[in-house]
Amino acid sequence: MAVGGPVPSKSELYTAECVAALEISTDELARQVKAGRADLRPLLRQRLDAGAAFIGTAYLAGDRDEARAQALLAAALKAQAALPKAELAASQARCAQEGARLLAASNFIGRAVVSQLARKRMQKLLGE
Repeated sequence: MAVGGPVPSKSELYTAECVAALEISTDELARQVKAGRADLRPLLRQRLDAGAAFIGTAYLAGDRDEARAQALLAAALKAQAALPKAELAASQARCAQEGARLLAASNFIGRAVVSQLARKRMQKLLGE
C-alpha cells in the first residue's frame, strides 16, 4: 500500500477496511432507495452511522492526517471490492455491528456529531 509516513497500524487498517466495506454497502443501499426501496432507508442510515462512528473514533484517537486516511481508504476500497460477494457481505455485517457498538459507547456529543455526519452523507447520496 503506497501510504506516506509510518507503516499503518492494525487499528488504522481495520478502520479503513470497515469504512470501505460500509461505503460499498451504503452506495448500493442508496441506489436501491433511489430506485424506490424506501424500506431500506433505516438500514442505509444505520450503515452511515456505523461508518461515521469509525471515522469519529479514529479522529478522537489522534488519526487526523486526512491525506493518509484517504490513501488507506482508497486501498481498502479496492481490496473490499475484490472480495467474493459472501466475504464482502460478512465484512459489511461485522463492520456494521462494530460501528454500532462504537456509536453506543460514545457520549452524547459524539453521537450527535456522528448523527449529523451521517445525515449529511445520506442527503448527498440520495440527492436530497
